[in-house]
Amino acid sequence: MTQHHAPCGADCDVNLDMLQLYAVPQFPEGVICQQDGAPPHYGNIVREFLDATFPQRWIGRGAAMAWPPRSPDITPLDFYVWGYVKQHVYSEH
Repeated sequence: MTQHHAPCGADCDVNLDMLQLYAVPQFPEGVICQQDGAPPHYGNIVREFLDATFPQRWIGRGAAMAWPPRSPDITPLDFYVWGYVKQHVYSEH
């Protein structure tokens, strides 16, 4: 199976900065990082950073530990919160 490498645009740069400057410094030792398959999470520079920072310890598209798209474990908001919000926003008072 051929792995496709995504080019990285501004969104990838922003995601990488967020990981390097804010998220990773707060992670405890030995943490497993988990990302979904969104394009900013799949850019080459992001995956290279994750491979170097979390060798064999990150979950996501293109990772050693693959994660299925739209997994309820990675997107709980899609399965509860947005339905709840929509119900209340569109309900008749």
